[in-house]
Amino acid sequence: MGAFMAEDDIYIGPLFDLFNLRFGPEQRDVELTAGGVSEIKALQDEFEIFREGRPFVESAKLLGLGGLHNSRAKNRWFTVLAWLAKVPSDQDDETGDQRIVNALIKNFARKSPLPCFMQAHDARATSGDYYGLRVIVREDNPVFYIERTYLTISLPMAPNVPGKGMGKGKGKGKKKKK
Repeated sequence: MGAFMAEDDIYIGPLFDLFNLRFGPEQRDVELTAGGVSEIKALQDEFEIFREGRPFVESAKLLGLGGLHNSRAKNRWFTVLAWLAKVPSDQDDETGDQRIVNALIKNFARKSPLPCFMQAHDARATSGDYYGLRVIVREDNPVFYIERTYLTISLPMAPNVPGKGMGKGKGKGKKKKK
């Protein structure tokens, strides 16, 4: 989200990738099954990482979903995730944050949970499957080259426009002489 990430908006893709790898299909080998949705289910069963009343951002911090290489980008990303508590969702009675947490709880309560995929959609859009300033969660196939149903979480985002958004850049220039 440009207003929060500012010049660190180039990290949004890799931060989504981190979630998508951590919550994606497990890597199967002849000898073992590791990582991905199986690992997160085991962690959820053992530690109840996602639970009602706990903001998604706190669970994301616990799972290291802010990356390791850029502290400023990580902190800004966590600001974006905290902001989701103020954003509506595709469910009238849930904020974006609640929608994500409740969907993950429900998914990981399944015997075989769906892998999860996080993406962005244009918060400025007014039509289409994914649109507007709301968090959208659905079961679909977000990766056309992988024939598998995912629990897809789509976050509303808009571009970083210098001098606009979240009050940045307003009133900070030189005053005009009269």
